[in-house]
Amino acid sequence: MKRVCVNLEDEVYKQLRHLAVNEERTMTDIVAELVKAKLENKKEQSR
Repeated sequence: MKRVCVNLEDEVYKQLRHLAVNEERTMTDIVAELVKAKLENKKEQSR
């Protein structure tokens, strides 16, 4: 597994943190899920 560092605007960070707390998940899990979904979507569109 590889590690990536991202810069987020303060408001986006706050929203992500609140989402993670509300869903009892880590911010890392949410970001990884969103990236995977975006990549899958792009993959399907290119077919």
